[in-house]
Amino acid sequence: MKDFEIFYPLRIVFGKEALKKFSQDLPLYGKRVLFLYGRGSIKSSGLYEKILNLFKKYKIKVKEYGGIKPNPPLSQVFEAISLAKKFRPKFILAVGGGSVIDAGKAIACGYYAQDRLWDFFEKKAIPIQALPLVAIPTIAGTGSEVNNVTVIVNEEKRIKLSLRSLLLFPRSSYLDPTLTFSVSKPYTAYGVMDALSHLFEYFHFRLHPEKGLPEDFLILLMKTLLREGKRAFDEPNNYSARSQIMWASALALSPFVRAGLGGYRFFLHSLEHPLSGAYDLPHGLGLSILMRAFLKRFGHHKVVRRFFLEVLEVPEGKDLARRGLKTFDSLLTYFELPRSLKACGLSREDLNFLIEKAWEILFIWKAEREFNKDIVKEIYEIAYEG
Repeated sequence: MKDFEIFYPLRIVFGKEALKKFSQDLPLYGKRVLFLYGRGSIKSSGLYEKILNLFKKYKIKVKEYGGIKPNPPLSQVFEAISLAKKFRPKFILAVGGGSVIDAGKAIACGYYAQDRLWDFFEKKAIPIQALPLVAIPTIAGTGSEVNNVTVIVNEEKRIKLSLRSLLLFPRSSYLDPTLTFSVSKPYTAYGVMDALSHLFEYFHFRLHPEKGLPEDFLILLMKTLLREGKRAFDEPNNYSARSQIMWASALALSPFVRAGLGGYRFFLHSLEHPLSGAYDLPHGLGLSILMRAFLKRFGHHKVVRRFFLEVLEVPEGKDLARRGLKTFDSLLTYFELPRSLKACGLSREDLNFLIEKAWEILFIWKAEREFNKDIVKEIYEIAYEG
């Protein structure tokens, strides 16, 4: 194992009693809240009304900003910041999927530096202050509720970038698996594939690959996600499946799962960000197609073979690369996911744009030395055809 240091200033409340605990903690966060949510699911589930009643109970003044889109755009972040500056909240409450929580993080640091916010994403400046954030996730997959990263789309520049800062850890996150019972089949699958891709990136793109506890931990979590993901896909109200997915997804982007790896690159994410950033493709869907393309191209690679053998449990023997890809294709079929960008409505003419944007992201992430443009192009071409 490589040396590591962990600083994790986040309180996590997990389980069926999480919302009860939230109701007890709420007065501690302040008397003025900016309440963020997505496009309506929390209203149909009754969660919205429960939270408003808590605000009334504790006489907390609230300003709402709803309708946050998947792959949250910078324009919405700026709108919410303008609203917040007039209202002067003591904290932000983000209730919804990873996009809502990501937006909350961007708003939290942009509140104090709106004019420099995009500079933070382009690594030209560093945030030094942020509003406190409290998160209640209603979808499992992104892990935003337990990490210090936000991902935002700049519509004008047609680019999607991430920002990492210790200031972006939520103060508390309340993870209630029952809130994910109403998640649709497609978004259940997207969430599972999103979390799986995080673990696969650590597994394959480690800078110092070696066997041991960190690798074993990654394999265990990937197998758990696939096993329980299938159960939740078939039985949406299965608490055991939903709870294991929610916790495995959270761990997948926690510092504990990458401790001892000695560095890593999120190569597939650099290729996916142009897809969901410019074409509004669901993040987990784009990752599943790119992951398949990577497995097809590098099926004979030692680490990919281990993924086939130990995660997908493909029997050892001849044609492992072919049989491994076939098993992964069966997984996509199970989750009713397409195998190609062509099937998602993209055209071959879109590939040049994707290649240039992915290469731009790799440069911003200072990862261009580990990869080359030919590989980026090849992965996109395979992903397009399937």
